[in-house]
Amino acid sequence: MKKRYVVLVMLLVFAVTAQTVFGGGGGEKKEGAAAPAVRRLSLATGGTAGTYYPIGAAMTNIISKKVPGVEVTAEATGASVANLKMIAENKVDFMMGAANTAYGGFTGEEPFPKPISNIRGMMALYPETFQFVVLRNSGLKTLADLRGKRVVVGAPGSGTERTAKLLLEAHGIDYGDIKPQFLSFGEGVTALKDRLVDCAIVGAGIPTSAVVDAAASLDIGLLSVKQDAFDKVAKDIQYLTMVKIPAGTYKGVNEDVMTAASPALLITRQDMDDETVYRIIAALFDNLGDIQASHVQGKSITLETALNGMSLPLHPGAARYFKEKGILK
Repeated sequence: MKKRYVVLVMLLVFAVTAQTVFGGGGGEKKEGAAAPAVRRLSLATGGTAGTYYPIGAAMTNIISKKVPGVEVTAEATGASVANLKMIAENKVDFMMGAANTAYGGFTGEEPFPKPISNIRGMMALYPETFQFVVLRNSGLKTLADLRGKRVVVGAPGSGTERTAKLLLEAHGIDYGDIKPQFLSFGEGVTALKDRLVDCAIVGAGIPTSAVVDAAASLDIGLLSVKQDAFDKVAKDIQYLTMVKIPAGTYKGVNEDVMTAASPALLITRQDMDDETVYRIIAALFDNLGDIQASHVQGKSITLETALNGMSLPLHPGAARYFKEKGILK
């Protein structure tokens, strides 16, 4: 009798286990079934101390929360040039980069050995402003005064260096007229503080932390770009705009300064599907306040300026969104 009881109990346990493991009939979805697959994508930004990374992280947070089935991670990188090389090799899905550098990559200009033809624009973000930083007691008042001076023009092949060269040439100055120093803007501002250079050209969102730091310990000035000189350059270059650095942006600079700017862009690969691009842009503009809260430059991102200075062909998914919003005809 005991053996028969034990056998019955064992059969009952087996039946319950089989039901749990293999499920019942009828094809009904069981609780705890596997969730739909999530596409894990990546966004190349910039250094963690810069502007790209915090804004990029805010954007990936929105996308991952608001676009079903898509999860995007922000990667800290060497910024525009490095990002373009990564996206050319399909190592990332999205990137942030300066419009001028992106144009150079798309057309295959130095430092890119060949055109990066697989990139498409999604939206313009905020203006990266070209700031000609000098010491106030240097006697330098205009860009023409830079002849014979030690001028930090940016890292070799960077967006800053490319555009700084254009702007100097528009004012009648080429590299033979100055002593060009090929340094990043952070290194350049440090060299200015140490009196090793006479001017540091900084292409970045304002206020730029490196310039804020310099203004805290030095009396700095900013040189203006002349409108007629800018017009010579800008007539054939769609990614440059004339902007104002408002008085008081930096300590001791109490007057408005006119200069040129090139926007930062959000870029994707040509083969990214249209629907994903459309939904990502929609999510970003639906949650713009979160981006604006991530960094002071986030407040410069608006629907109205989303195509200003776009230097690349638009991705079809982006074009669809902006047509629906009346921004693109």
